[in-house]
Amino acid sequence: MENDVEYINTHNLPAPLANAIKRDSYSKGDAVISATGLMRPARMSALFDHYDDQIQRDVTSEVWSLFGRAVHWILEQGETDGYITEERFFATCDGWRVSGQLDVQETQEDGSRVIQDYKTRKVYGVMHGGSADEEQLNIYAWLARQNGIEISGLQIINLIKDWSKHQVDRVAGYPERDVHIQNINMWTPEEADAFVRERVLIHKRARDGDLPECTDDERWYRGEKFAVRKEGRKTAVRVFNLKEEAETFISALKDNSKHYVEHRKGVNMRCESYCDVSEYCFQYQSIKVQNEQKS
Repeated sequence: MENDVEYINTHNLPAPLANAIKRDSYSKGDAVISATGLMRPARMSALFDHYDDQIQRDVTSEVWSLFGRAVHWILEQGETDGYITEERFFATCDGWRVSGQLDVQETQEDGSRVIQDYKTRKVYGVMHGGSADEEQLNIYAWLARQNGIEISGLQIINLIKDWSKHQVDRVAGYPERDVHIQNINMWTPEEADAFVRERVLIHKRARDGDLPECTDDERWYRGEKFAVRKEGRKTAVRVFNLKEEAETFISALKDNSKHYVEHRKGVNMRCESYCDVSEYCFQYQSIKVQNEQKS
C-alpha cells in the first residue's frame, strides 16, 4: 500500500530488519486502486487516504509481510520456461484504472494460463479461510482477461509457517505438507466483471464522502459467547452462542452447583487490532460507546 505512514520501532528490532520493513517498494503503478485495495472495506480505505499522514505503525506488525515480500523475490529468481513471474496488469473499469501483480502464471498447452498466488500463512488460515482468496484471484483473472489472456485455473500456493507433521494424522483436513496447493473456484467472466464494477462503485462513493458502514465480516466480528465454567478449572467446559443454551447445559449436570455461566463480549477483531484508522472511525467509536454502556 502506497502511503505516508510513519513507521516506528518501539520494540527496538535490529536496524537492518526494521529498515527492510520500512523500505517497502510496493507500488500499484499508474492506477487508482489495486486488486487488493478493491477488496478492502471502502470505509477503511477512504479514511486511510484521508489520515495516512497522521498514522504511526510499529515495524513489528509488518514482520510477516516482509517474509511475503521475500517470497516474491525468490520467485523471480526461480522463473523458468512455461512460467511467468511477477507480471503486473492494468485495466479500466468505470473510469478507474485498476492494477494487480500476479505472482506466477503457469502456461498450459492450449495457451491459457493458471494463476498461482503464493501466501505465507498459518494452518488456521489454510483450513478456515474465508472468501478473500476467491475474490482476489478472480480479480486477477478479470485483469488478465482484460489484457487478452485466457485463464483456465486459479491456485493458492500456501507456505505454512506453523505446519506440524505430527498433526497430519490427528486433525481432519490438516494439510499433508508445509507447502499446500489449493484450487480456487473460478467465476464466469460475467460474474467477475460484475464484482469488480460493484467494488469500484463502492470505493468511488466512499472517496466522495459516502462512507458505507463496515459489515460484521469486514470488522472480523466474533459474536458474544457464553462459557460454562467450573470452579477450580482453568478452561471452559463448553462454550455456547446463547445464554439459555449454557444454562440448560448446566441444569443437566449432577454437580451443577459448581458450574456457572461466563459472558464473553463480542469482539471486532479488525477494528481493535488490525485497522490503522479505527480511532478516526465514527462507526467503531460508536460501537465502543455502546459496549461500554452495556457493561
